[in-house]
Amino acid sequence: MIAGFDPRVAARRAEFMAALGRADEDAAVALALGLVDAGVPAREVLLGLVADTQEEVGLRWQRGEWSVAREHAATAVNERVVGALGRRTRRGSRGHVVLACLDGEWHALPGRIVAEVLRLAGWHVTFLGASVPAAELVTYLHQEGPDVVAVSCALPVHLPAAHRTIVAAQRTGTPVLAGGPGFGADGRWARRLGVDAWAPDAVEAVRLLDELPWPEPEPDQVGDRGPGPEYAGLRARRGDLVVAATRVLDGEIALGGVVEAGLEDDLTHAVDFLTAAVYLSDVEVFSGYLGWLADLLDARGVGTGSARAVLAAFHAGLHDFPFAQECLRRGAAQLQDRPAVPTDGAATVREATA
Repeated sequence: MIAGFDPRVAARRAEFMAALGRADEDAAVALALGLVDAGVPAREVLLGLVADTQEEVGLRWQRGEWSVAREHAATAVNERVVGALGRRTRRGSRGHVVLACLDGEWHALPGRIVAEVLRLAGWHVTFLGASVPAAELVTYLHQEGPDVVAVSCALPVHLPAAHRTIVAAQRTGTPVLAGGPGFGADGRWARRLGVDAWAPDAVEAVRLLDELPWPEPEPDQVGDRGPGPEYAGLRARRGDLVVAATRVLDGEIALGGVVEAGLEDDLTHAVDFLTAAVYLSDVEVFSGYLGWLADLLDARGVGTGSARAVLAAFHAGLHDFPFAQECLRRGAAQLQDRPAVPTDGAATVREATA
């Protein structure tokens, strides 16, 4: 729970979480609206209840306590709660903000929560939803001429696409506000990509909009030079790397090893995170993902030996990619094997990344 919220929000959190767990939309909506009717500010319900429990939903999936189906059902309920709260909000007149999730980014709920918080602060907000292609976003900006475009990114794997979107949006004369953990906890990658402003949360986004107009952003550290040869080469070899990973995992299974079901999907993501790390010349993009993967496997009682074997296969296939090899060397050291202790079959149950 984020400190400073009305204690009535904390008092109803467990009940609200239970409603999410059983996908009880009516109960969840009634509870949220009941808090607002009792005098709790809608912003506190959005951030202290909906956003807070959504984080817990993700953690329960990561720990293997909830299936991806239950996580999706709970997220859908939270989306309906946000919609119900949004219908209580009047259209603002302070200025027009267009908010969109980056192309390939399907985690739309955080952006929708931010949109409602901005509306409560008096802004007219158009939320374009999940995975908006850069060309479509730019066309919309030309047509509507908003004061600001806000872009949401939950996963660093989308940073190359983020860069293209940011540059294209700024060429329309529209300042870009970036948000979401995909830009780094401290916004380092947002600044690397030359955004006009970065907000770690909805409250800070409101504060930054209050300060418009913003000063000119720092020069784009990635630049308009386009992707380098190592980035382009990695993209070209993506299919080969995925095939290599699959062969390694098939071999592990043939030898009787414990391989988390669905690990192929995670290692496909690993290729894309490696590619994003090369694009930004920042090892942390890749190591952050591997840290998450190791925690996930550990929570399911599965060691990281199969993952390290796949990284070794990637290393062998990328002998002429110096920065990628450095990422892989550090990654192999990071993934220290842990003993696999399956319990009640949970260690072999794995579903696609939520």
